[in-house]
Amino acid sequence: MLMLNQTNLSGMADEELLAAILEKSVVQELMAQYGSVQQLLWQASKQELEAIKGIGTAKARKIQCLAEIAKRIYRVNNELPPVIKTPGDAFKRMEDMQFLAVEQFRVIYLNTKNGIIAEEVVAQGTINSTIVGGRELFRKAVRLLAASIILVHNHPSGDARPSQEDIDITRRLVEAGKLLDITILDHVIIGKGKFESLKERGVL
Repeated sequence: MLMLNQTNLSGMADEELLAAILEKSVVQELMAQYGSVQQLLWQASKQELEAIKGIGTAKARKIQCLAEIAKRIYRVNNELPPVIKTPGDAFKRMEDMQFLAVEQFRVIYLNTKNGIIAEEVVAQGTINSTIVGGRELFRKAVRLLAASIILVHNHPSGDARPSQEDIDITRRLVEAGKLLDITILDHVIIGKGKFESLKERGVL
């Protein structure tokens, strides 16, 4: 494990700081898998971490604790809205998705006053596509007694413009939601520093 002799930690690279907590060889494995500390903290699941050579249950738990601290600091610093009033609120809530290297699909579950009940990653795909099934998405909405939901996914390319597939998936889920009396308020697509609202585009 790297010994910290520097008095100015702010001058150290992310990988050096992580190596002060974990073994250097472990950090190298993590960087090979995720590319950066930022993507590691936002993307890595417990199962994925434990599958990497040199990382067991204890190290995976330590990394997850670091990730949770980072996410909490991010949320506090960005004053994330507890109520979603606009597509911009949803973007701010999920702004970290612009940093992901793969496409991810999340759902924000809301009560009757658009207050956030829960958030969940429902699918994660390849660099340019993801498969979204409505069954689990709506099952949780029913269990939480959610009045409505907002769909959010990212485009790793950075271009937030919706594809035809995005539009088709949205319309299909909207129809499924009607059968369960659960409204899909919006589908927000996140790119690099920007977003598109399918509601504002008139798709919903």
